[in-house]
Amino acid sequence: MAEDQDTIQDIPAKVREIELITRRLVSDTLAGQYHAVFKGRGMSFDSVREYQPGDDIRSIDWNVTARSSEGVFVKQFVEERELTVLLAVDLSASLDFGTVNRSKRELAAEIAAVLAFSAISNNDRVGLILFTDRIERYIPPKKGRAHVLRVILELLQFRPEGSGTRLDVACDYLARIARKRAVVFLLSDFLAGDFERALGIAARRHDLVPLLVSDKTERELPDVGLAVVEDAETGEVLWIDSGSRDVRIQLRQRAAVQKRKREQLFRKHGLEPIDAVVGQDYLKGLVAYFRRRAARQ
Repeated sequence: MAEDQDTIQDIPAKVREIELITRRLVSDTLAGQYHAVFKGRGMSFDSVREYQPGDDIRSIDWNVTARSSEGVFVKQFVEERELTVLLAVDLSASLDFGTVNRSKRELAAEIAAVLAFSAISNNDRVGLILFTDRIERYIPPKKGRAHVLRVILELLQFRPEGSGTRLDVACDYLARIARKRAVVFLLSDFLAGDFERALGIAARRHDLVPLLVSDKTERELPDVGLAVVEDAETGEVLWIDSGSRDVRIQLRQRAAVQKRKREQLFRKHGLEPIDAVVGQDYLKGLVAYFRRRAARQ
């Protein structure tokens, strides 16, 4: 109980720490990348100004020009910037796993904060969906720093009721709450059963970005001898000999099969995932993704 109380007391400090880290990353690196990738819904008329050499003649406002004796005027437009960004974050028990001084959940929380600050720095609205094998909490999209701090607080302190993973439930929920097209970041380790149908529907309706959070030991088991392994979601306990070369090869092959299936599924629905690994620099992956996507556009 004392340990839980200490953790609760540490949460405001963790929120401030994440804010400092993520706002710096956004201002220094990501804000422009984000803006280049996630465009507004179009352009809206802003004002007129005098024609200058090089202006597109199609932008001439003939009505204003005809009423004026001062020359030719052109229309100026501004981007309708406001978008809705939804962070759908997996809080299943498998996200509590991590081997490099932090869990997958902590990594997901920090990346979600980076994305949230990127969104509000571009005047977009941010909402949050927390899910396990059920929808745990929904925070409707809003703007502003205070709102993003609330999102970060929920990511850090919320204790889910469920322990399993139902990505189909999260994707189906999106269809109910987001009638208009939104940018959706789906943060999960994707250790779940059949969710292809729901994922496909969500991908057609929204700008869906899968963000795969993982730990390196899920692909490469370290040699620590005989060990007890518990499935965090089912509670199943197994004894494994991590010193066995055959055991490590089997795990590596199983992870490779899972990865290949995920990649095939994402390609089928036109999705490009972002990989984030506990203990590694996730910023490089985000920047690379934004640059690739901006280049395609």
